[in-house]
Amino acid sequence: MDPSETYDIFVSYAHADNGLALGASTSVGWVTALAANLNEGPSALPKNIFIDHQLRPGDEFNDELLDKVRRSRLLVLLLSQNYVDSQWCGKELEHFVRSHGGSAEKPSDVLVVEIWPFEDLTGVPPIIQALRKGTIHAKFWYKPVNAASPVLAGYPSPKDCDEEGTRYYWRILNELRVPIDARIRAARTVTAMTSATTQADIAAGNTRPESARTNGKAAVGLAPLGTVVLADATDDLELQHGAIRAALAAEGITVLPEGDYVGLTPQEFDTTISADLERSDLFVQLLSASAGRKFRGFAAPLPQLQFQRARDARRASMPIMQWCESLPAPDEIADPGHAALFQTESLRVTNRTAFQREVIERLHAERTRRERAAVTPTAPALARVRKPLVFVDDLASVPDDLASVPALTGRLSAIIRGQNFDQRGLPPNAPLGNNGVDVTELLRPCRAGITIFADPSKRFAVYNRLLYFLNQLAESGLPLERWGVYLENGTVASEFRIESDDVVAINEQDLADFLRGLSPA
Repeated sequence: MDPSETYDIFVSYAHADNGLALGASTSVGWVTALAANLNEGPSALPKNIFIDHQLRPGDEFNDELLDKVRRSRLLVLLLSQNYVDSQWCGKELEHFVRSHGGSAEKPSDVLVVEIWPFEDLTGVPPIIQALRKGTIHAKFWYKPVNAASPVLAGYPSPKDCDEEGTRYYWRILNELRVPIDARIRAARTVTAMTSATTQADIAAGNTRPESARTNGKAAVGLAPLGTVVLADATDDLELQHGAIRAALAAEGITVLPEGDYVGLTPQEFDTTISADLERSDLFVQLLSASAGRKFRGFAAPLPQLQFQRARDARRASMPIMQWCESLPAPDEIADPGHAALFQTESLRVTNRTAFQREVIERLHAERTRRERAAVTPTAPALARVRKPLVFVDDLASVPDDLASVPALTGRLSAIIRGQNFDQRGLPPNAPLGNNGVDVTELLRPCRAGITIFADPSKRFAVYNRLLYFLNQLAESGLPLERWGVYLENGTVASEFRIESDDVVAINEQDLADFLRGLSPA
């Protein structure tokens, strides 16, 4: 995005979802109230939010509205069947993705709000399917106990709901607002630093931006308590699932997946949950008598598949904790596979609060064990030699020619492995900063960092992320020695106005020398 942006958020929604229900106590629609409430609450960041109340189905999608989409930092998409059916909503999303240097496969800076279950939607276009697979930041629908269908929390207003719906609305609203505020604060910081660098450093003849220097020192924050895979729950446990996610996050626990596993193909599900389990310390699952739905192409309902994948991962000592509030009656569950989930040694039958406290205590105990092991390693640990790590940010490794993606990524990874390094990176669409990935802890064990810049359309996004990573190094005093920027043409100075002996341009021929030039471990 360019410095002339004027909106923090563009709200993309179907106007049919913002109508006024007859007899409601509110004077504004549900969407209008939600947008206004994003600026309310303790520590809420004041944001410039654009929500269009004029455009109607069949109206022309004019250049002025397109310009507002382009000049917005984030797009908040309210996903419903009405949205899917709307041609102009799709145009807003497509234009936002194009104008922000994103791709249809990995849209960036788009936050999805479900106001109806995704799996119940029909005719979902590919761009929304790809986005929905990446992340869901909030679900405002839930299914009350014994209800025949889901309901929208806070509809037509929080005052018109029962107590359960009102509590759920405000909790989910806060869960949505916090990551939005974190992203906007980070983006404003980058914009301010870029402006200050341009006006002060360059005016003073200093072409090395202060934000790119890596010799600063600052106190290092506490390591996160741990990472948990919180399995998707059946509809009747949506409230309990959200409450446990919020409780774990409040303790500094990273909860995966950031969205959920609904809507993935069987192959995508296997790949995604395997990657999440690999990063996690614990698998947590909530159970009820409901077996859940079996999606097309899957061998079993989702709760059973998730448990099977976690059980298989136990070969790498993946602990499992399951919960139910009370054991179902023997004849209450018709599916034998689902009934078997209540017969494992991992099941806790207790109230939700006690269970989430047990999860937190277990992670505390595991961190204590790791800290002690680090001080007094066992003989097998001493004998095990780990390869040094290099961090690779591949946000812009995808050129326009999609056929070249495996070739470029594969060649660079092969070179890194050939120099006896392992690599780590960010999961797709991962948010950075507060309530996102803790970059300091991600980079801490790495010897060097590499940014891949092979797609010119993502220049601004790459520049922002590169500055963010370098700022983390400067503020935390991490021991990374160098940062390489993979460029097919030009220099780091010409492409990103960063001049530093520690931030250097590399290509495929230089990469091996770049890694060999690092100090011995």
